[in-house]
Amino acid sequence: MKLKESSLDFYAFVNIYKDEIENSFIKKIYQVNSNEFVFQIYRSDIKKREFFVSLSKGIAFYDADKPDEASQLAMLFRKQLSEKRIIKIEQINFDRVIKITLHTGQEIILELFGGGNLILTENNKINFAMDQHVYRTRKILANEEYIPPAIINPVENFDTFKNVVDNSKASIVKTLATRVNLGGEIAEEILYRLNIDKDKMPSEIKDKYNDVYNNIKLIMEESKKDKAYYYKDDLLSPVILTNLKKDPDETFNDLNEGIVYYLKNYPETEKNKSSTERRIESQRKSIEEFNKLMNIYSEFGNYLKMNFPSLKKLLNIISNNVRNSNTADIKYNELEITDINPGKKTFAVNYNNTKITLNYMESPGENVNKIFNESKEYKSKIEGAEKAIEETKKLILKESKKVNKKKRAKYWFETYHWFISSNGNTILSGRDAKTNEKLVKKHMDDNDIYVHADLYGAPSTVIKYDNIEITEETINEACQFAISFSRAWPAGIGSSTAYWVYPSQVSKTPESGEFVSKGSWIVRGKRNYILNLSLELKISIITYKDNEIPMISPSKTKVNSDKWVVIKPGNEKRSVAAEKIAKILGIDKIEIESILPPGGSIITETYKEIKELS
Repeated sequence: MKLKESSLDFYAFVNIYKDEIENSFIKKIYQVNSNEFVFQIYRSDIKKREFFVSLSKGIAFYDADKPDEASQLAMLFRKQLSEKRIIKIEQINFDRVIKITLHTGQEIILELFGGGNLILTENNKINFAMDQHVYRTRKILANEEYIPPAIINPVENFDTFKNVVDNSKASIVKTLATRVNLGGEIAEEILYRLNIDKDKMPSEIKDKYNDVYNNIKLIMEESKKDKAYYYKDDLLSPVILTNLKKDPDETFNDLNEGIVYYLKNYPETEKNKSSTERRIESQRKSIEEFNKLMNIYSEFGNYLKMNFPSLKKLLNIISNNVRNSNTADIKYNELEITDINPGKKTFAVNYNNTKITLNYMESPGENVNKIFNESKEYKSKIEGAEKAIEETKKLILKESKKVNKKKRAKYWFETYHWFISSNGNTILSGRDAKTNEKLVKKHMDDNDIYVHADLYGAPSTVIKYDNIEITEETINEACQFAISFSRAWPAGIGSSTAYWVYPSQVSKTPESGEFVSKGSWIVRGKRNYILNLSLELKISIITYKDNEIPMISPSKTKVNSDKWVVIKPGNEKRSVAAEKIAKILGIDKIEIESILPPGGSIITETYKEIKELS
C-alpha cells in the first residue's frame, strides 16, 4: 500500500486477525481527527486492543494519540455501539469495504476508498452515514437499503473473473488493478511472475486467463502468512514484490507490525507538497530513469557492435526456431532470449535487467542502429524533462511573487462569519466567545431571529431583519450556516440539527445558582427545531463597494456570482483546502482561510466543472 491500503491488504488483515477481533466487545470510541477513529475493543483472553480506523489510509491495531475530550461524533458512536459484541468482521466482495456485524444485528460499514465513509446500518438499512451521498447505482442516505459499491466478487470463481476481464476495454494491468480490485502494485506483480506484458489487452492473453486467476489465488494465500514487506519508495505489501527486483528494506513477521511501522514513518511532508513541487519531483525521477535507460541502450549497442557475428548468428537461430514453430525462451552467449513474437517478428533480450526488443527479420546493422536511436531518444527525453523542470521552477517563482496591491479595508461584518441569504437578509455568526457576546449585545434587534446549532459550543447566529422579510428559506439557510461553523464540521458529521427563537427568548440572566460564561446565552421557551440539515457550503466571489470579496454560504443559497466552489467536511487540512480554493477562484489564500469553517474540508464541485459539462 502507498499510505492507503489495497483490497489485498484488507483481505490479509481480516483473514489474519479476524479470530482476535470476533467476540470482542466495543468499549469506547475516540475520534482522532475528521476521518480517523480508535475503537477500543476488549475480550477476556486478549484484554484491551485499540482498533484504528482511518477512512483515508486503512485499518490496524494502533494506539493513535487520542483527544482529551470526546467529540460529538464519538459520543454518538459510543451511544450506538458501546458494549456491543462483534460477531463477525468480513471484507465485502474483495473490495476496500469492511463490514463489522454486532450481536444486535447492527453493522459498521467502513468504505475505505476515495474520501472514505463510515456507515451504521441495522438489518441492512442505513441509520447513519458520515458522508450522505447519492451515486448513480446506490444511495447512501438514512433509511435506504445499504448497497455496496461492488455487487460481485471478481475473484470468487473463475467464471466471474473471466467475465470481468472479458468485458474490460483497458490493458490487462489496468483491468487487474481496477476491475479486479488488486491495485497497481499487485497487478504488476502477478503479470511479472507470469512473464506477461502488462500493456497487452485482455483479448491478447485469453489463453492465459487460467494462469492469471490461479496466480491471484496463490498471492491471496501468500498474503495470509502474516508477513509485511517494506520498500523504501514508500510501499508496504503483505507479499514479496519480485517485480521491484530488489530485496525489501524491512521485513516484519507480523502484518500489523508492518502497518504500524508504516503509519508512524510515512513522511507528512510528502502529503503536503504542492502540485508544482510534486511535478518537479516526478520530472527528476523521470530524468533518473531516462538516464539509466540511455546508458543501458548505449552499452548494449556497443556490445552488439563488438559481437556482430554472434548477433547475425542469433538472428538466424531465432528465425529458424520460428519457422519450426518453436518460440520457447532460450539462452545465447549468456543472454536471456524471451518474448519471441512471430506476429511482430520480434524477440526480447534481457540485458542489465532491461528487456530490449530486436527484430529477427532485420539485419544486424539495422538492429544496432535502432538500439543507438533508442539511446538518443532517451537523451532527448532527458533534455525535454530538464526544460520542463526549468519551466515549472519559473511557474513556482511567478506564483510565489507577492503582487504589491494595497490591502483592502475590512468591513465591519467581516468581524463575524457572515453571508447574504437568498432573500437578501444579512446573517452573522460569532467566531469565538468574544464575538458571540458582541454579536447578540450589539447587533441583535427585536425584529431579528436568533439561531443556534443543537451542539454545545456552537456559535450564536443572528438573522438581521433590516426591513426585509425573514422567510422560511432564510431561516433554513441560517440554521445550516450555524451547524457548519460548529463542532459538527471538524467531526465530519454529514448532517445535524439547529433551532431558532425570537430575541426576547435570549437572555444573559441565569437561574439561581447558575453561571453563564462569556459568549454563552440562556434560551427560554419554545425552540423551533430544523432537522437533518446537511453540512455543505459554497464559497462565491461577490462585488461589494467595488471590491471583490469571498462570501461563504450554504450551498443552495442564491448568489449573484459566476465564480464559486462547493465544499463539505473532509480530510484536507484547512490551509491546503484554502490554497486550492484560492487558486480556483483567483483570490488571495488568506482571504479564503479566514472564512473557512474549523477543521478539514474537501472540494466537491466548482463552477469550472459546470462550464465544462455545458
